[in-house]
Amino acid sequence: MKLITQSISLLLACFLVLVITNTPLADYTAPILGFLIIVSVIFIIVKQRTTKNKGDDIFVGSNKEVFMVTTALLLAVFMTGGLNSSLYFLLYFLLFGIVFLFEPPTVFVLLLGLVIVFFQQMSDGDLFSNVIKLGSLAFLSPISYFFGREFQRRAKLEQEIEDKAGQIIENAETLKEHTQNENAIDEINDIIDKSKELQKEAETDE
Repeated sequence: MKLITQSISLLLACFLVLVITNTPLADYTAPILGFLIIVSVIFIIVKQRTTKNKGDDIFVGSNKEVFMVTTALLLAVFMTGGLNSSLYFLLYFLLFGIVFLFEPPTVFVLLLGLVIVFFQQMSDGDLFSNVIKLGSLAFLSPISYFFGREFQRRAKLEQEIEDKAGQIIENAETLKEHTQNENAIDEINDIIDKSKELQKEAETDE
């Protein structure tokens, strides 16, 4: 379900940009982009003030946030020349960034959306150069996907280590309450200390 909702948010962002750039709304790209930026800033301010834990990240990579960022980024690229934009390189960062926020397979959904959005510009200017630029996105997508899979695998492993260490600590504390032997208590305390160290290492790596 998460993969579906994430994919829909990416496709909606690409579809919105496609509509804006292929209708009379194209004349209002700059105001629309400015409106998105203002809405995003207001959203961040409101979220920061309503967040109970002030140490929480403001940008958590929700569907709404990624939708706004993707839409704004694509509009900025189109405003500055599309495939020939000096901001085109930002799409590479988007490809690699998406796998750390969403499920790794969504990078191929994003690629599909980008191809659809920029396809009509292929014949504008140097066709060979445009094919190379669009092809570079297709080339980087599998690399980004494997980066994302590895990141998720490590995050899952670290979470499992943290959870198991917590369970060991809990069991050791329970055992400690029912033990009178001083030597056994010392060994239990040693197990608890080492488990806590393991937890801290797992939290540091996240």
